[in-house]
Amino acid sequence: MKTSVKLVVQAKKSKIADAILAKLDGISRIKYKSFDRIRLSRDDFSEVQTPAIQLIDVNETVEHEQSRAKKTWTIALELVLKETQYEPVNQQDLWNLAYEVERALWADPNLSIPGVIHLRYIGSQTDLHLLEPYYFTRLDFEVLYYEPLVRQCC
Repeated sequence: MKTSVKLVVQAKKSKIADAILAKLDGISRIKYKSFDRIRLSRDDFSEVQTPAIQLIDVNETVEHEQSRAKKTWTIALELVLKETQYEPVNQQDLWNLAYEVERALWADPNLSIPGVIHLRYIGSQTDLHLLEPYYFTRLDFEVLYYEPLVRQCC
């Protein structure tokens, strides 16, 4: 009988994603945060789930350095607001919430994780009117970090 063994090793990406979402816990207005359950359509959000934040894994590049890898992981953070009759939304609301997210993330740019060098902000894109009553902005950033490529010995 074969039994499966669950590894107790956690990839650095998992630690980083958890740390980013934890940093955003301090923004009380955010009602939905996700990394692994990305909503692809505006209809996937209920009214009680906005403002929402989704972390989207874009890509990763690797520089092999002996027994470790220097990685650059690109992440898109999507911020979603929805205007309702009881809660109007405007461009300034979107900018202000995006700024609050930036401040939360870059207050500790290495996320207090050993091996993480820092977060590097690349830029942002805003879409205010394409899918009304939803307002979107996307913050693009990279996480630079080291991760061992070989197992620990001894």
